[in-house]
Amino acid sequence: MDRCESCKGISRCTECGRGVTRFDHLGVRATTSQAGPGLNVSGIWHYARPCGHRAHVQAAARNVKYNGGPLWQNGYSWQNVYWGTYFTTATAWVRSVEKATADIEADSTYSVGLAQYNVGIGRFAQPAIIKTAPPTRLSDSQLRQALTSWIASGAVQKLETQGAYNIFLPPGVTITLAPSESSCAVFCDYHNAVNGSNGPFYTVEPYPCSKGCNQCTGDPFDTLTQGLSEEMVELKTDMDPGTGWVIGNEELCDFCDHHFVCNRISTGEYVNAWYDQNKRVCWTGTGPAQNPAPTLFQPATKSRVGQQ
Repeated sequence: MDRCESCKGISRCTECGRGVTRFDHLGVRATTSQAGPGLNVSGIWHYARPCGHRAHVQAAARNVKYNGGPLWQNGYSWQNVYWGTYFTTATAWVRSVEKATADIEADSTYSVGLAQYNVGIGRFAQPAIIKTAPPTRLSDSQLRQALTSWIASGAVQKLETQGAYNIFLPPGVTITLAPSESSCAVFCDYHNAVNGSNGPFYTVEPYPCSKGCNQCTGDPFDTLTQGLSEEMVELKTDMDPGTGWVIGNEELCDFCDHHFVCNRISTGEYVNAWYDQNKRVCWTGTGPAQNPAPTLFQPATKSRVGQQ
């Protein structure tokens, strides 16, 4: 998707003034500690090419809309990829992450409820640990290159368009989306595609930030599951960011992040809510320690499942 409704009229980069040939789009969860009016907010972030700067675009009308792109189908596969030798010894952490991803995907109201968006339930491939250390500071471009090389060498499964990778980074590693936009400082996690609708598709989970990425507890694992749940939901419903189900310039969890409620699924993991267009409210879990759901602004529902 080179142009979307929000960026189709931009001919020059809003930061450097250079002519824009196209835009890359990423689904990003911003840190609450660095959020500014209209700037660092969760949603679809637009990166101008060739300069690489992010354009702060005017949001499109806040309608629930399907843009015709790929959606997750029953039988697609997840593969969790742990990058770094840290994970060879952090076995308890890896086991907990494996359980959490399976719980999130199988929850009868959380992931299964996404069927209203014509989205199915996935299965899990064996996890992969990449036993080479990532750079302490790497870019999304470098991560895409690494993923492509892992697929080519057989280090991870070749999922193509039939699934996605959850890529976990070890402590001390920062990933950037632009020179001044780094994990923990500006954003928590994100999802992207190497080659648009042709995949491969992936989420990126830096080691949990100490602040700005968890509004419920101070626990690092709770921080991870909140971000991971959001990226899994948004990848499934918007595999090539901006081409699937969106609400203006936001994905389904981004809209609910504005009206944040601490939610847990039945197995106890903290998760972020997604917008339920059938009930016209953000999802609320059945797990312990739920906060009361607030009264929400309702987006205008323009499209239904399977319609454009």
